[in-house]
Amino acid sequence: MNEYIQNIKEAKKIEIVVRELSCTTRFQCSFIKKQDDSLIFTKPLCGSREFDYPKGQPLEIYVYTPNGVFRLKCRLLECMSETCAVSTPFETNKIQRREFIRVKLKVKTIVTIETPTFSKKITTGTKDISAKGMKILLDEDISKYTNKIELSILFPENIIKTLARIIKVIPTKTQDGLRFVTSLMFITISGKDMDFIVKKCFEFQAAQRRKMLDEKN
Repeated sequence: MNEYIQNIKEAKKIEIVVRELSCTTRFQCSFIKKQDDSLIFTKPLCGSREFDYPKGQPLEIYVYTPNGVFRLKCRLLECMSETCAVSTPFETNKIQRREFIRVKLKVKTIVTIETPTFSKKITTGTKDISAKGMKILLDEDISKYTNKIELSILFPENIIKTLARIIKVIPTKTQDGLRFVTSLMFITISGKDMDFIVKKCFEFQAAQRRKMLDEKN
């Protein structure tokens, strides 16, 4: 059995991505079976958006597994009322060593420090973020107070709260003086919130690609 089939069977999530000049659309689906030279999935869903692409439409299938994210490049064969058939992949690759990508997405974040003697709230923004952690830029080295903090990550459509562990603090000279690049690992984040951050990371990547194409044109 081909390795990609095993990855699909072990997937925690599967997305079918359709890239067009005007937009990139990500559909959720589930794997059903391999049949001759085709892969059968449940009908791809994306809110009210209909999966109504022509035969031969190029597709990217992202397979999220505990061992990483795999991308299969296929073509649409047939879409029926309940299922969708695509060609076996003409290209497969592993796009991340881990399951979660990290992007330079800036999100307002509130850091809460609690110690036996005082509490403190700091408002900042992310330098980068993934579903497992983030980097922030602070005016002081907060690791001198504690190695665990509470975060509120303020996405416009969702507020994510989690405890985090300080992994590393790097003093950095900036135009505003000495600052501290602080790397954090989320330790109590829910699976639902991790999925949300993964989605926002991929949306950010797609927007960056569109921006680059627009600038070239």
